[in-house]
Amino acid sequence: MLPLPRTALFITLAASLLGACTSVTREIESEPTVTSAGILAFRDICLKSAPSFNGAATAAREHGIGELNDAGFARMGMNQDQSLGVQVRANQECAVTTPSQNDSSLTRQFLSVAGKFSSTPVAQTLPAKLTIDGKVFLLMHDRRGGEAYVMLKAP
Repeated sequence: MLPLPRTALFITLAASLLGACTSVTREIESEPTVTSAGILAFRDICLKSAPSFNGAATAAREHGIGELNDAGFARMGMNQDQSLGVQVRANQECAVTTPSQNDSSLTRQFLSVAGKFSSTPVAQTLPAKLTIDGKVFLLMHDRRGGEAYVMLKAP
C-alpha cells in the first residue's frame, strides 16, 4: 500500500473538518420566550401604563384583579385565587407578584420584556435601569417567598 501524497492527505483532512462543521446545527435564541403569566401581567399592567401608571387599574382588571384598593401608601389588589397581586403608587412604583415558580429563565424573560419598552439599553443583570418617556426606573426581580416583578422610579 502506497502512502498518500501530502496534498491528498491535506485535502482529505480539510474535507473531513468542513463536513463536521457543516453538520452541526444550532438554533440561537436571542430572546427567551415569555411564558410566565406574572411577567405578561407586569408588561400589561406596569410597563404599558408607565411612567404615570394611570392605566394600571384597567389593565389589572383584564388580568382578573377586580379592584385596586387604597392601602394608604399604594393601591393594591389580587385576583380571586390570589395567584396574581398588584401594587401601584402613581408616578413612583408598580409591582406584580405571583407564587414561586420553578423556572430559571424568569429573570431573563423579565428583562427581555422590559427592554422592549425602554428607550435606553436594559442591562441583563439586576438591578437594571430602564427609561420610559424620559423617566428612569429601577427593575428588580425578588424571588424570596414568591416572584415579585418591580419597577421603582429612580431617585
